[in-house]
Amino acid sequence: MIFHLLIRALRLRCARCGKGKLFSHGFHMYEHCSYCGWTFEREEGYWTGAMGINLVVTESVVAIGVIPPAIMQAPVVPLLTIGIGAAILLPILLYRHSKSFWMALDFMLHPVRLL
Repeated sequence: MIFHLLIRALRLRCARCGKGKLFSHGFHMYEHCSYCGWTFEREEGYWTGAMGINLVVTESVVAIGVIPPAIMQAPVVPLLTIGIGAAILLPILLYRHSKSFWMALDFMLHPVRLL
């Protein structure tokens, strides 16, 4: 079950049925699943967890990419360029998947009846 939910999250599909798409285009998310009708936003502030996932992943990638070269005394300008660029681009690139993984995690913790 957990494996299926993670695959659905990776494919940006509904955590409940796995068939409905989460996003129509760009960053615009559907309100309900087109297949099973499940409401994606459960309550106000629901996406706070997705922001947390996005922050943790971004900061981890930046730390892994910048700290080891900094310890080996790499030049500062490339480190800043990589670190700042990654800190700006990664949250944008991970936006949709962080929401999807948050829904899958929420579905794991608070399951509803599967179809």
